[in-house]
Amino acid sequence: MFDNYEWYEYIGEYPTAWAGHINWAYAEVPKINPKVVVELGVHWGHSLFTIAESCEDHGINATLYGIDHWEGDIHAGKFDENVYQTAKDCAKNYPNVKLLKKTFNEAYENWDKGIDLLHIDGRHLYEDIKEDFENWASLVKDGGTIWLHDTQVTERDFGVRKYFQELKRQYPKWEFTERLNSNGLGIIRKK
Repeated sequence: MFDNYEWYEYIGEYPTAWAGHINWAYAEVPKINPKVVVELGVHWGHSLFTIAESCEDHGINATLYGIDHWEGDIHAGKFDENVYQTAKDCAKNYPNVKLLKKTFNEAYENWDKGIDLLHIDGRHLYEDIKEDFENWASLVKDGGTIWLHDTQVTERDFGVRKYFQELKRQYPKWEFTERLNSNGLGIIRKK
């Protein structure tokens, strides 16, 4: 499936709930043609490095910011230093990737760049996803794209599905709805 990506050597052995979206994301990035990409919640980096690889392969001059405190949470579990170190090692292959070891709010406080593609995949409680969206979506340029992962997960107090249902009233949207398709992915195009 996706074992021919450069990042696979570094993080391919680690499980990802993003597996069903990787090939789609790789093909979607050239359509978006982003200059600035922000990912909130990197973990191992499967989605971030897929976007980086697509940019590289398609000649897209973009800067990608992966923001995570790399400590884990109630949904992803606790991380040891190996998770961050592995992501850092993989990032060395992509000079356009900047890893920011911060909370989302710490990064947001000093953010001064417009965003073309925002991927939100942090802690998935309703209040957290709402706060992440309300803060960061304001920085997405008109015509930009926002991806919200895990729109189909309903157990363990995941709130992404509920919040995405609310967002559907405001924004043109599209969504992978199959649970088998890596827990769902909501896609919003900002007007």
